[in-house]
Amino acid sequence: MPAVKSNRPINLPLSQVIAVNSKSPIAMASILHRISGIVLFVLVPVMLYILQTSLSSAEGFAAVFDNMALRFVAWIFVAATGYHFVMGVKHLLADAGMNEELNSGRTAAVISFVIAAVLIVASFVWVMF
Repeated sequence: MPAVKSNRPINLPLSQVIAVNSKSPIAMASILHRISGIVLFVLVPVMLYILQTSLSSAEGFAAVFDNMALRFVAWIFVAATGYHFVMGVKHLLADAGMNEELNSGRTAAVISFVIAAVLIVASFVWVMF
């Protein structure tokens, strides 16, 4: 056995990673930013199909906008876009050297969560009603 402590990374179980990162708003903002990007990537073909259907004819337009499930999918897409945009701006500002300290980073994450929540609620009202 070596006398020197190994600096190799340790593979942690997912439950432990979530337990550690759920305490930090900075980590949650980053993880949810990645998840919203995946959601957007998956929903782009669906949204293109919905757009194609709605533009094909008057009946297609009515079929898309009268279907609550399709409107819900559209809301998920708009909400993910809003969240991804807000957190992307937060990450860009951090890359520019702003909010790099722990306290200012937490404050920026919380403010970004509030702005994203307002956008998500506003997009729900806009798309669903």
